[in-house]
Amino acid sequence: MLTGGAIRGFAETGGDSAALLHPPRPEPFASILPWRILSAAMRNPIAAWPRALFEGTSWRPPFPGAPVFLTDPAAIRAAMVEHAEDFRHGDLWRRVMHPAWGEGLVAAEGAEWRWQRRAAAPAFRAAQMAALAPRMRTAAEAALARWRSAAQPLDIAAETGRIAFDIILDTVLSGGEDFERTETEARVGAFLNQLEYRRLSYLLLPDRAHRGKVNKPAPEAALLRADVDRMIARRRAAAPRGDLVDLLLDATDPETGRPMDDGLLRDNLLGFILAGHETSAVTLGWALWLAAAHAPTARRLRAEVETVTGGGPVEPCHLEGLAFTRQVIQETLRLYPPGYQLTRVCTRDTQVDGRRIRAGTRILIPVYALHRHRGHWRDPDAFDPDRFGPGMPVPDRHLYMPFGAGPRVCLGAAFAMTELVVALATLVRAARFTPLSAPFPIAGTSIRPDGGLPMRVEFA
Repeated sequence: MLTGGAIRGFAETGGDSAALLHPPRPEPFASILPWRILSAAMRNPIAAWPRALFEGTSWRPPFPGAPVFLTDPAAIRAAMVEHAEDFRHGDLWRRVMHPAWGEGLVAAEGAEWRWQRRAAAPAFRAAQMAALAPRMRTAAEAALARWRSAAQPLDIAAETGRIAFDIILDTVLSGGEDFERTETEARVGAFLNQLEYRRLSYLLLPDRAHRGKVNKPAPEAALLRADVDRMIARRRAAAPRGDLVDLLLDATDPETGRPMDDGLLRDNLLGFILAGHETSAVTLGWALWLAAAHAPTARRLRAEVETVTGGGPVEPCHLEGLAFTRQVIQETLRLYPPGYQLTRVCTRDTQVDGRRIRAGTRILIPVYALHRHRGHWRDPDAFDPDRFGPGMPVPDRHLYMPFGAGPRVCLGAAFAMTELVVALATLVRAARFTPLSAPFPIAGTSIRPDGGLPMRVEFA
């Protein structure tokens, strides 16, 4: 169960129990001063964005070589779908991502990307993900067992990181026999922090400046690659276990029958590990805090889980019935999208919804601003899961895009939603969460709570 309370730093509007929660957020710049934008961007990118991004259709910072920001759904659809071949990740993306992701889906482009996507897609069907729900629930139950005897309060941001990693171990890394949990989780965190620092540092240079340059793999990435290589070799000779590793070992391109060799399998597993762990961890943490800070949501969540599960464990058959639980996750992803901005580079002069984009221009889609746009959302900074409730209009897929859009929409979206719904339902059914602070969002590899999420966890 979760409880609300008066915490400095956020507000609830209105005077009744259905008042909406307005969590802390950066105030968009009213004026546009280049030195201020650059300084803020290195500390917290979303704090450097001006009102123009939250109110207009496009914006370009006032300095040479600056990227074009798009917040018009029609323009985003044109760039991400209609002209997807003209807007690629580019040389900066490859320079930063290649040391860990190698030639896998995250870094690949063109025909190489297409065949891998076709081969891997069947492994991530929603029905396959539902079958993994018991493994996901086990990780949340293990956290509850730890918390019963732990000193209070707890940093729930750190705890959800461990839950997400335990889920990765059991569903992607086959139980983790080849991995030391604490050491591997530390390697993942260190590598992701270094990755974001490099990306922000290099963003000031035009994309062509990165052509042909390859970063050396970070020590953490090299160790992770070696661990995954050992696991793949062992699994090739072992009996199937019905996890994601087995699904990918059997993956082939339906058009050509081409399978993934061990190198590509390693690169793609690392991509799922590194991306999937961080995004799920921060989203689950934010969801617990938002619900705990808003008493009406806490009550509705617990009531739904009790009704749907009958007081028992969350099973695959319960997923469809956990509708409000899913709405809480969807609204959390709107307020704090882990992929808070998407980057592409124009490869040739192109018309995008009436705008001329020259070859070499970098475009940024500021998903965080898009999700809080004053022209598209009612009370956009409020936490309101009922936006996604029955009878409500479905947001344009190029307005609400927590998992990206177009051909390269996140392959693991169904995995992430299943994981998050199962974990949130399992946790709120058993424990009561009381938030002790109102965290401020800081954008790094994802949007994290500055100072963590200190909460008191109690059991009936």
